[in-house]
Amino acid sequence: MTKTWLIVNEASGSYDAAVIADIVTWFAQSDQPVDCIVRCPDEDLPDPGKLVANGVDLLAIYAGDGTTNSALKTASGWDGAVLILPGGTMNLLARALHGEQSCQSIIGEAARNRRTVQLNTVEIGESTAYVGVIAGPTTSLAQVRENARHARLSELVLEAIPAAISDSLAGPQVGIKGHDDRFPAIFAAPRDDSMALCGFTASTIGEVLSHAGAWLNGDFRDGPRVDLGSASTATLVSEADEIGLLIDGEQAKAVPGDVLRLARAPHHFVETRPSAAP
Repeated sequence: MTKTWLIVNEASGSYDAAVIADIVTWFAQSDQPVDCIVRCPDEDLPDPGKLVANGVDLLAIYAGDGTTNSALKTASGWDGAVLILPGGTMNLLARALHGEQSCQSIIGEAARNRRTVQLNTVEIGESTAYVGVIAGPTTSLAQVRENARHARLSELVLEAIPAAISDSLAGPQVGIKGHDDRFPAIFAAPRDDSMALCGFTASTIGEVLSHAGAWLNGDFRDGPRVDLGSASTATLVSEADEIGLLIDGEQAKAVPGDVLRLARAPHHFVETRPSAAP
């Protein structure tokens, strides 16, 4: 029988103990009971040694993209199956693997048909993005999302959105070597054989507010942008000394000259969305 561990983030703004109880029930009903719940951040995320020593075959992660990224990094090198459940604000990795299905549907389908895939990633420095990397001043929009997540409306209106507008319109912009244009942010997303590259535009207050709306509505990729084609590597250029990054939505830093690279994820992800037609 498959031994299943479940990672949850109790510090998440969307955490609900009743939902976790439902998830445990759905696993049990699918004949794959949860043997252990890892409750971060109070408990350490499991590394390969711990997963192997405990005979874990399936690692389920119910969290947002940032916590999921940390869990995947910690478990790198373990050869079991990873089931990503939509437990955060954007859930972009879960949506890529399962579409818009509910947790209950995903768990049931994963039990009926354990189909795994390997995914490409985007790497920069020591960081790995399973959804994508945003580089540039527009990364200040992460604070818009964070304030909205915790329902601090006054901070959202009076601080976060004005700061994002100021940073996006006034800060040193960023580009890709080989392209003349500069943007408030560059987005790199992994695809089957290359990275898809685009430049987010924010030359007016209206465009910045469009980006903020895209963040708040759950998919930053809906903001105004310019297609920059595809590549296996891309070098960041900017007059700034330091470039803000969002790695699957979590903040990090880069410097001009750092390289975005297409790479391969060291995990076997359970996929439940219908396979593409041949």
